[in-house]
Amino acid sequence: MDALSTSTINNLINSSRQSEYSKRISPLLQKKTKFTNLSNVWNSLKTKLSSFKSLLSNLKDVNSGGSFTSKTAELSNGEYFSVTANSGASLSSYDIRVNQLAKNDRVMSDTVATLDSANLSAGTYSIQVASGEYDQVINFDLAGSETKEELMEKIAEAINEALGDAVTASIFSPINGESKLSLQAIESGSESAITIKDVTGGALDSIGMNFSSRTLMSEDGSGGYLNSSSELDAKLTLNGVSVVRGSNTIDDLISDVIISLKNEMEVGIPTVNVIVKNNMEAARTDIDDFIAKFNESYSYIKNNYYADEDGSRGIFVGNATALGLMQSFSTLSYQQVEGISDGNFKSLSEIGIKFDPASGLKVDDSEKLNDALESNPQQVADLFNSENGIANKFYDLVESYVSNDGVISNLIDQYDSSLTYLADKISYREEQIDSNAAILRKKYEQMQMQLATIYSTQSSMSALGVFDY
Repeated sequence: MDALSTSTINNLINSSRQSEYSKRISPLLQKKTKFTNLSNVWNSLKTKLSSFKSLLSNLKDVNSGGSFTSKTAELSNGEYFSVTANSGASLSSYDIRVNQLAKNDRVMSDTVATLDSANLSAGTYSIQVASGEYDQVINFDLAGSETKEELMEKIAEAINEALGDAVTASIFSPINGESKLSLQAIESGSESAITIKDVTGGALDSIGMNFSSRTLMSEDGSGGYLNSSSELDAKLTLNGVSVVRGSNTIDDLISDVIISLKNEMEVGIPTVNVIVKNNMEAARTDIDDFIAKFNESYSYIKNNYYADEDGSRGIFVGNATALGLMQSFSTLSYQQVEGISDGNFKSLSEIGIKFDPASGLKVDDSEKLNDALESNPQQVADLFNSENGIANKFYDLVESYVSNDGVISNLIDQYDSSLTYLADKISYREEQIDSNAAILRKKYEQMQMQLATIYSTQSSMSALGVFDY
């Protein structure tokens, strides 16, 4: 019975299954692993190329000029103002002194007892408030029973509703039991100075805020203006010339330069020197990023194309698409840019950047690159963002690979389709192997039963002496 015992049958079935699996499933699994790895590697490369494309999009922007033509301002002292230089700013030097900051005009009422009666009869009252281009007569109604604070609240509400874009009104208490109405201009400068007066009735007069002239506040709590009109504008000198502006942000003094005032300069503080220069640091950062993103993609392709140090074949070995992309990276790094005038930079090597087939791009001459960025930033910009510039060429190349209908997307779709096909084929063959194993088991079990019958008959005959001699 040992010849076809249950364990023997199981061993025979398993051996048959393993043989079938090795011949019919293993090759498919190897293909599936290969396509899965290819899909993953191309996806990783697509991510790296997409990051490179994002950087190239900025580098090729000829309208802004990018960082190549950007300017920066160097200040001898940054405590009193800051300077922002746009790309169109001229390379120059300025001496600036801040004598006075621009202020928002502010006017206040008398300090009054909060609960004192306003002593005004019921009716409609009119006041006139103006600031800058805003000038409006404002009406509001009184019941005749208002306290001083309630009157202020109605005046403030009416002003905020009518002139909220020009003037804000608020009430505060200098000490408990006292109230004061305050108006402040939204915009700074003398052109936005506030005027306020009664038109009909004496609502403003009741709280000491009806001004026919610019009366300054006093320490006894009387209402008035916080500053004289001459104190509202910013005052500075530029190269010894007096300048007056209504704002602390000045963008119309030097072309493409914004000056933001922060603090007044006391007598004796040295005048601040401002130098507008090319922003070499920003441009160098962008070029370093360009080299890093280039090398990240190039090295990834190369490392997956050639054999490893241990002799393992790269997954891209023999892949014409990967080889073509790697060669395109190399060609664009070497070649001269068409359409650039003679005597100007036409290749990366002319600004100190070399291509090494083993590792990619590198700054071979840092001094040469820095000199090019500082002395001829527009030529460097043209090298990258002119119509046939390096950034434009690389952008078009990378875009053809990473777009939704690009080379890599199509490859991944093909791999995914192959993986789906292989998965279905593997499932089908596994079902066949299972079916064949079931049929084989049934045959072995039938043979086992037949043997059992033979052994039983033989035993019976031996008992009857049939085989006795």
